[in-house]
Amino acid sequence: MGLEARRREQIEEVIERLTGDDHDHPPPFSESELYRTAADVGIPVWEPEVKKRFTGRILDELNYERDSVAQTFVPVVGKGLIEAIKTAAETVVPALNSELPQSLRRRLQDWCELHGFESLEHTAVQTIIARQAVLGVLLQAVLYERLRQQHGWPALDTTSKNALRQIEERTGHLGFEACVLDDVVQLFEATDLEAVLGERHRVLYSGQPAEAIGRLYEALLPNECRRKIGQHRTPPEIGNLMQTWATSGGDAVLDPGMGASGLSTPFHPRWDVSTDPGDITGIDRSPIAARMGITAQTLARQATTAQLTDFLDLAPGDLDHDVDAVVCNPPYTRYQELPTAYRTERNAQAKDRTGLEIPGTSPLYAYFLYHLRQFLDPGDRAAVIVPHVFLARAYGTPLKRFLLREFHVNALLLFDPNTESAFENAQTTELILFLEARSESEETDVTRFVRVDERQDVPSLVDAVRNGERRDPDWGVVHCVEQADLNPEQKWDRLFDPIDVETSPHLTPLSELADVRRGLQTGENDFFCLTQETVDAWGIEPRFLERMVPKPEYVEGYDIRSDDWEHYRDDDRPTWLLYYTERIKGVPATTYDDEAGRADWNEVATTEEPDFSVVEYLRHGLAEHDDLSTRSTVHSREPWYRVERGDIAPILIAPMGRSSLRFLLNETNARHLNSYYGIYPDPMIGRIEQKALLAYLNSTFVNKIISRGLHTLSGGLKKIEPGDAKDIPVIDPREVPDTVVSTLADSFDDLREAARRDEDEEPIISRIDSVLKREL
Repeated sequence: MGLEARRREQIEEVIERLTGDDHDHPPPFSESELYRTAADVGIPVWEPEVKKRFTGRILDELNYERDSVAQTFVPVVGKGLIEAIKTAAETVVPALNSELPQSLRRRLQDWCELHGFESLEHTAVQTIIARQAVLGVLLQAVLYERLRQQHGWPALDTTSKNALRQIEERTGHLGFEACVLDDVVQLFEATDLEAVLGERHRVLYSGQPAEAIGRLYEALLPNECRRKIGQHRTPPEIGNLMQTWATSGGDAVLDPGMGASGLSTPFHPRWDVSTDPGDITGIDRSPIAARMGITAQTLARQATTAQLTDFLDLAPGDLDHDVDAVVCNPPYTRYQELPTAYRTERNAQAKDRTGLEIPGTSPLYAYFLYHLRQFLDPGDRAAVIVPHVFLARAYGTPLKRFLLREFHVNALLLFDPNTESAFENAQTTELILFLEARSESEETDVTRFVRVDERQDVPSLVDAVRNGERRDPDWGVVHCVEQADLNPEQKWDRLFDPIDVETSPHLTPLSELADVRRGLQTGENDFFCLTQETVDAWGIEPRFLERMVPKPEYVEGYDIRSDDWEHYRDDDRPTWLLYYTERIKGVPATTYDDEAGRADWNEVATTEEPDFSVVEYLRHGLAEHDDLSTRSTVHSREPWYRVERGDIAPILIAPMGRSSLRFLLNETNARHLNSYYGIYPDPMIGRIEQKALLAYLNSTFVNKIISRGLHTLSGGLKKIEPGDAKDIPVIDPREVPDTVVSTLADSFDDLREAARRDEDEEPIISRIDSVLKREL
């Protein structure tokens, strides 16, 4: 026998010994177990090269990886299992697309409504439900396998119907609570699920079951489906941070919106740590979410119960014990995506409970915060992760007032929005609230605003939350503010980046010398914004067109000139705006159907002989441009193709950027869309004064000031709102000496020329800063 054949035989023997008689795959094994077994079968693993090659081949053969925390080798829960689930799910999609029993169809429609899916008639929705069904039976099989080892049950039959029947006969575990997905599983043929169920050990032996199950769910459901009901998996390091701060050994912990239990699962399933909670109560509306959470907790050997209910319907009396702590990653659902009746009900509930006037624009997570206080006694803690945007929004004002009144707000921890979000595919920057319930008579202490710019270990972050002083660590910012000094009317997001900029009493709000307005909203830019090629192809007459400022990403530097516009036009950028006031003969009128979510139009009108070529373009849009037909903002206009009016602005703000914002001089006769804000100075402010103002607005001095008012979006993109732009303190060039105005205007001209020549701009900005420092 050749060496290679002998080595394959030895590797198979090693795997067989590690697996044992009662398993299909090896449970987690250590390096010492692996190499001792290898040596027993004659593999010389004491030789470094042999050891390295052997380890790689074993891991490849099993598709295992090293768990650095437990220092064992564990199964990979990844692409192989995901593809097996997807493949199995595809086999039952045709059955979901056929004539189903009316009762089953009705229950599946209820399932769609619960999870924010579209109609069951869509193949994409059928596919999602089929995947959820496969995942559900996989989780049941994993739990059965876990309990089988404890109770000596027979091995699981991996044919679909037999597996379900065997599970139902053997266990009454809450994770197996019946739901419509079990009826979907009955539609599978006997062998359709064997490949998936045969891989159940991968989840069973996972080193981080909550993370593994959460990743499976994310991979199986498109992000849009999870985003609509605000489902985002909590990364394990964040869950560990929140649990470490909020809980202590033996605590009874409430986990609303539990999902896969990423917040409340013990750090490692095979460790018993004295600080682990004593009991977890998970709350979730979704049966598949409850199955994920119960499975993860059971694998982690954590005592857990689950209640299938809306957390906002839960009262303390519905629990059989008092709660010591809350850890929560509530749904991030925006108010627009909440059913109107549900939103109205929850808003009234929160108003009644808090006595506060709460805007109807509040997202779902705000109602979770209003609701959870009643479960805590003074001294009990809550750690809640939410989007940071409420800190600067109007609906956040009563929420901040509520937090200040009801809690010691120990800390707010913001992960640097310039780094990758901890929530994959989530358009948000995550903020953790560290709250301790208090009585009204208790005095408050400091609140720590902690910004994390570089990844840190959990002990460092816990220490910053508990003990952070008025200093900046090398990994971010810790800014301490007396809670009593916090004003709910103010924007708290600025407190993560405290800067010391003293504004001059000679400055005035921009609104005192100029108006600031958003740009035009077309409702469907792909249709109303035209390239020269499109204009020529359709023969659209000039009377129906206006020049349009190109998108900010096309405009470099600090100005846009007529030559630039012509360059963008010749480069086939969208530079023409379909812009006409009157009704055009031959163009169909439309009515928008709210229930159908699209516009209907009068086909009879299309038989009229058009007077202009633009009519053909407009007709074509209604018939062929599907996005145009579904935009209510378009079809609520009269006529529907009448884009809102707007004046040409001499100064433009590109309101979003990665670092600083740009203020541009507009030397064209082009109108701007809503990717810009327009600044319209007082008519008494001439061109020289406008340039002086632009020099000021693009200075380091102003950049520091406006950084306080920027809203940070996902991925680090920063944005200013029109109201904040109006509040920017500025020089009034009418009140500044002519020599200073002239110097600043010349400096702005130098700045925009340097940008065009791709030269260093810093010396010019420094010169502007020096002038401002001397004058202000």
